[in-house]
Amino acid sequence: MKKRPAIILGGGPAGSSTALHLLRTGIQPLIVERQAFPRYHIGESLSGECRGAVRALGLEEEMLSKNFPVKHGVNVFNPNGVPFWVEVKRRCPETHELIPTATWSVVRSTYDDILLNAARQRGAEYMECEAVSPLRDGDRVVGLQIRTPGGALEDLRSEVFADCSGQATFLANRGLTAPKVKGGYANQIAVYSQLSGVIRDNGDTPSKVPGNTLIFYKEKGHWAWMIPLNDEEMSIGVVAPASYFKKTGLDKTEYLRKEILSLNPDLTRRITNTNFLEEVRTTTSYSYKADNYTGQGYLCVGDAHQFTDPIFSFGVFLSMREGEFAAEAIGKLLGEEGGTNGNPFAHYEEVNSQGQDAVQDLIDCFWEYPLVFTRMASGHAKDDITDLFAGRLYGEIVENNKSRAAMRRLMIKRRAEYAAAAAAAPRSQAMEAPAFAEAPAPASAFGR
Repeated sequence: MKKRPAIILGGGPAGSSTALHLLRTGIQPLIVERQAFPRYHIGESLSGECRGAVRALGLEEEMLSKNFPVKHGVNVFNPNGVPFWVEVKRRCPETHELIPTATWSVVRSTYDDILLNAARQRGAEYMECEAVSPLRDGDRVVGLQIRTPGGALEDLRSEVFADCSGQATFLANRGLTAPKVKGGYANQIAVYSQLSGVIRDNGDTPSKVPGNTLIFYKEKGHWAWMIPLNDEEMSIGVVAPASYFKKTGLDKTEYLRKEILSLNPDLTRRITNTNFLEEVRTTTSYSYKADNYTGQGYLCVGDAHQFTDPIFSFGVFLSMREGEFAAEAIGKLLGEEGGTNGNPFAHYEEVNSQGQDAVQDLIDCFWEYPLVFTRMASGHAKDDITDLFAGRLYGEIVENNKSRAAMRRLMIKRRAEYAAAAAAAPRSQAMEAPAFAEAPAPASAFGR
């Protein structure tokens, strides 16, 4: 039976990025994907470092040819409609100074298709079929069992299996990781669609160009996004506690109409003669984490092991960067004669944690200390926040980011407060707490 060096489950940004980086080292992977591409996906706003990731893969020119909206940054509007602005900037390799640049907002069906087609064109094998179960030899994963389009079961052998299945969390659902736990935003619901006729900014300064991402919030955990997809279409979504959505008694379309007209004054003024261009969709239970997601012959990449929250658009970048790290780790393993003892991907897991933890603390700190966060983003810590929003989440640059360290200290303290409250609270109350806090949340810092 043929034994492949690597099987990648999933053809999204995590899987395609892993494959493209493996191909650069001379390793030919097999990508297994259930859905035909192009396919619909949410998550259209790319971070600043995503452009660098695209450039590193040799795909920047193709991206430019698609005329995606150019994103110079993100405006975050508080409940009074007053924004703070975070510009997309890169670090000069020679001087390390921040230099204005831009990234994109994308139609994910097109963007993901670009990545997957590049991997296939450069030599990755590809099979469109259903993944059934990992093949195991003791604790080692040695391949993947699939179901072909005709219904037959087939075993595919490999040296390494990379789970890039996204929120399907293939290996976690089959017990190969630590138990999958709810994230701090697991009780939220996102309700979203695409609209035309939305009033856009149309200024000359970077903060006023029409391609920027706009975030509007009402109170803790209750917010909306506005992401341009082209000159006419806008992705708009509202995120709130699922209990809030349920109490309204509205269907998802009525609910979204109501929310975009009432959630935030700067959002409301942009909604005049708008039309819904597609069905209204919902996503729930999207916040989760599975630790210990690597082992002998396998590793998880991106959303296959963790997704925190979509508010600051880190999902695509984390998946692509972890794909790069995964390819590096796989290349090192396959280049060693006789293999290795223990977990060959332990370092890969440690590196990923640096980025995932930074994102978790950034989002938690925004919601727990909104006034402090706004002052940091607009004042003395502006450059630090710019680096974090861009996706500079690994290595010395994040280790030396003083604001990231301050956020960690603040959140360690706040989580300890929540834990103490949980110990003293009745069990029925503690069960309602956000997962990261493990205790009842205090009154909203934003007010009503």
